[in-house]
Amino acid sequence: MSIENTQIYIELYSYKQAWVDLPSEDRQRFVSVVENAIAEIEKAGVKVIGFGLNDTNTDRRAAYDFFCVYEMPSAEFARLFEQQVEASGWYNYFEQINVSGTVKSPSEILAENSHLSQ
Repeated sequence: MSIENTQIYIELYSYKQAWVDLPSEDRQRFVSVVENAIAEIEKAGVKVIGFGLNDTNTDRRAAYDFFCVYEMPSAEFARLFEQQVEASGWYNYFEQINVSGTVKSPSEILAENSHLSQ
């Protein structure tokens, strides 16, 4: 994957009450489907950097309990990924926000900050 097209994609999410209320066997079944989907996107060139719990001691902590970080081959792939997440029913069970963008060097981004780029 070349750096000029590399996209970092971050999901921040927390449970909705619908997830808590779902019977355990249904939650396990849903998780199995998600695990299979992750295996498929890895075959398509996505690097799963990691999943984790949002540390409660984090300074200026985002109000979400979990995170997922991916390296994606392109912005177009990221948009397809978003469509797949939506189609899976994920948002019925999880409150989520996403952050994504093209990887750039620190000096490039800091220069853009100095020029108030968006």
